[in-house]
Amino acid sequence: MKAIRNLGRFLAGLFAALSAAAAIGQSDQPAAPKSLKAEETAIILVDFQANFVHPEGAWYGRFKPVYDKTRMLERTVELVKAARMKGVWVIHVTEGYSQDYRELDWTNPGAFHRNQIARKAWKIGSKEAAYYAALQPGANDADLFLAPRIQVSGFGGTGLNDILRSKGIRNVAVGGFTTDVCVYATVLSAYDFGYRVYALREAMLGFYPEMSEQMLNNVYPFWSSVVGNDEWLKMVEPAKR
Repeated sequence: MKAIRNLGRFLAGLFAALSAAAAIGQSDQPAAPKSLKAEETAIILVDFQANFVHPEGAWYGRFKPVYDKTRMLERTVELVKAARMKGVWVIHVTEGYSQDYRELDWTNPGAFHRNQIARKAWKIGSKEAAYYAALQPGANDADLFLAPRIQVSGFGGTGLNDILRSKGIRNVAVGGFTTDVCVYATVLSAYDFGYRVYALREAMLGFYPEMSEQMLNNVYPFWSSVVGNDEWLKMVEPAKR
C-alpha cells in the first residue's frame, strides 16, 4: 500500500507539472467538442466476462463490494441501452485463449500471460470466459462482438481500428475491466490511433482501487476525457433515423 501511495504522489506531481507546461499557449487551441454525433461514436466494452461479473467467477468476490455499493453492472447495462437508443455503435471486446495456450510464449517473463497459463484461465468456450448476459444485444441491435483477443488492448489483434475507420467512427467511449490493465491499454491505443477518447469512470473497475482512482485523476486525462455515464450520454446527439 505504501508503494501505491508513493506512486500516487508521483503521478499527481507529474500530472501537475505537465499540465502547467501544457497550459502555455493553449489559449490559441480550439475547444474540445461539447457534443458528439451518435453515428460517429462507439462505446467499447472491455472484458465483461464471467470471470469478473458472475458470482462463480474467479475475481467476482474482489469486486462484489463495489458492485453492491455503486450498482456498476446495472448502471453499465442502463448506459448501453441508452447508447443503443441514440444510435451509438456498441463494441464488445473479450479475452480468450486456446485450450493449451499454444499461441502464447510460455517463457515470456511478463506476469500477465504467465498468470493466465498458471490458472488455466480464460479458455475460449469455458464458463469463466462467458459473456455477461445482461449486455447481450437483442435481435434488432447492431452490436459487434470481436473475436477473443490475447493482447492487453482491445485494439490488439482484433482489427478494431480498421473496423471503426471503415464506419466513420471518430469518438470512442471505453469501459470495463480493468481500469489499471486492459481498459487503460485500450484507452492508450485509441488515443494513439487518433480517436477522441472518453473514459467512462463509472463503467469500469480496477484491481487496485486506490491506484486506479489515482490513474483516473492524474493519468487518464492525458489520453482521454474522464466522464460519468450521464455526462457522456448528454453529449451524444441522437442519430438521424
